[in-house]
Amino acid sequence: MISNSDNLLNNKLFLFDAKDHITFLTNKVDADYHSHNYIQITIGLEKKFTINIENEEFYTKGIILGSNISHKLKGYNEWQLYLLINPESIFGETIKRNILNETEIYILEEKNINKIIQPDIHTIIETISSEGYCNFVKKIKEALNVSIFDLDHKIDNRVLEILAYIESYPLDKLTVKELSNKVFLSESRLSHLFKEEIGISLTSYILHEKLKKAFYLILKGLSITDAAMEVGFSSSSHFTRSARDKLGMAPRTIIKDSRYLKV
Repeated sequence: MISNSDNLLNNKLFLFDAKDHITFLTNKVDADYHSHNYIQITIGLEKKFTINIENEEFYTKGIILGSNISHKLKGYNEWQLYLLINPESIFGETIKRNILNETEIYILEEKNINKIIQPDIHTIIETISSEGYCNFVKKIKEALNVSIFDLDHKIDNRVLEILAYIESYPLDKLTVKELSNKVFLSESRLSHLFKEEIGISLTSYILHEKLKKAFYLILKGLSITDAAMEVGFSSSSHFTRSARDKLGMAPRTIIKDSRYLKV
């Protein structure tokens, strides 16, 4: 739980990581044109923001963008929520099917936004915990009328073994070949099975884990270079490119005055 004594608003960015998405709660986004692989939901928690997509400009309080859509955003130093969803996850697939469908841009209605946001940013930040965050995301899904598939099916034991192995094995030495040997499957067969069972490709899952671990290490005091090498990126520039591709922001921008929370 985050408490008032933490001087919360001294932090300019809160980073939450979950299995199928990453969330930024921040007031420091003023990004030039960029694109990334995630489906992006942006909600203005205080006021509207401006987002440019190709030759169109939107002044809105909420928008959903499909993957790899080039855009720039001006946040006016106001707080926004950025929910970056892995498009290969079940959450991402459901948004593509139920909301985006044949379009790349979806403007959120004010009535749906009002179902999601709290009265003010202080209330949002002060009440967030792992449980509170999960309820917050649940509220977003309900407001968007996103029905997630039943995930309570029995997962293949080989995939469970892989998930446990990824959790305990050094990320800098982790490869799909290493994992396929672990469960006596070919690399292609394991990749297909993992995507079928988890909803995310194995390579995307590994990269997602590396990014999360790197930011965790940085926010715990390691340098960007040391954190990047620790989790298996070939260099700090490789880590920076991957972060820009997946998150749309450079690591130095993300970590300045930031707070990391695992959910």
